[in-house]
Amino acid sequence: MTGVYLGSTTARAGKSLIAFSLGVLLQRQGLKVGYMKPVGRNPRKRDDGVGDGDALVAQEILGQNATPGLLSPVMLPDSIHSLALLDRNDKKSSLRLIAKAYAQIAHDKDLTLVSGTGPFPSTGACRNADGLAILRELGLKIIFVERLNYPLDYDALLLLKDQLQDDMLGVVLNDVAENELRDTEAYLVPWLEAQGIAVLGIVGHDQELGMIRVLDLAQGLKGRVVTGTSRNKGMVKGFLIGTMQVDNFMMHLRRKPGSAVIVGGDRADLQLAALHAGSSCIILTGNIPPSELIRKRAEICGATLISVREDTYTVARTMARILRSKKMLDLGQIRLAVSLVEKSLNVNTLLHKLDMARHLNN
Repeated sequence: MTGVYLGSTTARAGKSLIAFSLGVLLQRQGLKVGYMKPVGRNPRKRDDGVGDGDALVAQEILGQNATPGLLSPVMLPDSIHSLALLDRNDKKSSLRLIAKAYAQIAHDKDLTLVSGTGPFPSTGACRNADGLAILRELGLKIIFVERLNYPLDYDALLLLKDQLQDDMLGVVLNDVAENELRDTEAYLVPWLEAQGIAVLGIVGHDQELGMIRVLDLAQGLKGRVVTGTSRNKGMVKGFLIGTMQVDNFMMHLRRKPGSAVIVGGDRADLQLAALHAGSSCIILTGNIPPSELIRKRAEICGATLISVREDTYTVARTMARILRSKKMLDLGQIRLAVSLVEKSLNVNTLLHKLDMARHLNN
């Protein structure tokens, strides 16, 4: 069984996106591809159990139908209370579960992609299932996915290269902004390759991948959609807090197009200004319903009004967390992600590195 682990030296580097995109591209080569995320952190309930939410989405994209418990056999504790219940003396149970699940998922597959969680190799150590332990237990090769808008940890990559040697296939540089591309290609790539670290691809930044659907946002905020339920399919890429004078608010709103506006339910002046500026999503805080004027204007503009119970500060914190952890992609975003990876990552090179050149399309 051939398996590839996707890890990163930082959290939120885009491992899941690269994993499912690579899986789709390998399937286009005619390969039977398996997928799992052995250590989960984002629990989601399904009728057949609890699994990692990102992993459930990724396997759906790849057409796999493993149970949540098989897909993510080990879950990280979600609170200090559950952390206190862990038995650190049991050194093998987590790895046994992972190895058993991997054997079932990888059965009859040409290649199985194993997505890491959090920074490699430490994440999972509390369950005795850190990245290095999983690599050794399953006999995997590893690709590192590194996002350049985080400080790139050169030292960590060099140290891991020394530790992993040939088991480290290379690195994918992810989410590279257009204005950073030239320096990345001219300086960073040659330097990494001079250290023996192959650069397998440079995936460009696309702001659409960081957006979230308005109605998904409403669900995440546990808000009530006042207008726009049936027809609004808008996308949000950030937010602006409306706690200022109208003139200043309009200036900031023009600088941040595509942002949702978080405003007190009693600030009809800012709500109306946001609608005139073309905002597609206004979040009304304090459980105060909009006036009839605002409601009618939103209907005319095709904007979504979302009413929430919490105060503006609490909603802003919640929304920041939702946007940071946002993983769910719609069909258009999935196609875009696959297209970006296809343009930048040479699947044929990867298959050669895995000694799987027989699967190359002629």
